[in-house]
Amino acid sequence: MSDPHPDPFVAALPETFDLLLRGAIDVHVHGQPDLSAGLPNRGTDVAVARLAQAYGMSGWVLKSHLWPTMDRARAVRQAMTGTGFRVEGSITLNPPVGGLEPSVVELAAAHGARVVFLPTWGTAADVARGGYISRLLARVAPSFDEYVARSAIALCDPVGALTGRTKAVIDACRALGLALATGHASAAESRAVAAYCAGIGQRVLITHPLHYTTDPTELREFVDMGAYLEFCNAPLVHPDGHLRIRDVHEALAAVGPQRAILTTDVFSRWVPPAPECLRMFVEQLAYLGWTAEQIATMVATNPRAFLGEPA
Repeated sequence: MSDPHPDPFVAALPETFDLLLRGAIDVHVHGQPDLSAGLPNRGTDVAVARLAQAYGMSGWVLKSHLWPTMDRARAVRQAMTGTGFRVEGSITLNPPVGGLEPSVVELAAAHGARVVFLPTWGTAADVARGGYISRLLARVAPSFDEYVARSAIALCDPVGALTGRTKAVIDACRALGLALATGHASAAESRAVAAYCAGIGQRVLITHPLHYTTDPTELREFVDMGAYLEFCNAPLVHPDGHLRIRDVHEALAAVGPQRAILTTDVFSRWVPPAPECLRMFVEQLAYLGWTAEQIATMVATNPRAFLGEPA
């Protein structure tokens, strides 16, 4: 008997493999290439988007640590015409795009961006801790270390208040209806951003919150301020990662699924394509006791709400 599915990878998956991902939107997808054409991680964006659709997913937000992704998103979206699979673009306010510039946010919105990420490797906090992305970028740009040290961006002033530029960027997102994510801000910066967003009604996602604390109950303050919390698969599958699936499980137990969003954020050669990473992630959480309804909240309902759409 011939296999009913033309894709041998999909055909080899368990029955109802797509059950937990139906309608999912991954708001943290890195394309191919990501940091460098010399650091390949998987197949083409279109090929992986087609795989994501086969997994029952509804869409992506494409992210880059270096460049705006609106054109890339548009190209993939056009290739997926008629499938119902959506691909949204974003911009990350690292030094190559000018950093914390509200005009850049406005121009990105005019070009079709849906999400603004605050600086990642460009934050002073990430520079101080010798961030992973900076180490990778230094491999392909010999002058990178000097550049990032000279251009590092602080979201707060020396007394811990958000800088005027940070507020201006958040205000621009609010005025344009864009979703905002915290990038690689420090814990204190993330709290300040969340508090300001709560005050003006701006949707915000706290990225990588488990990097900030070993006590997940401390993350409840973000939920209390109305922020979403991102839990991604990437640190769970990295050889140098210090987090495991039970760390995510315990954090979700502490904060609840109502403001949690599950993403991939994977861009390494040793992992499967992003849709399979997300499937592994949610299947493990299901094994640990999370219900299909709770998982749907974290992969489908909450991402749509973060993007400003009805469930």
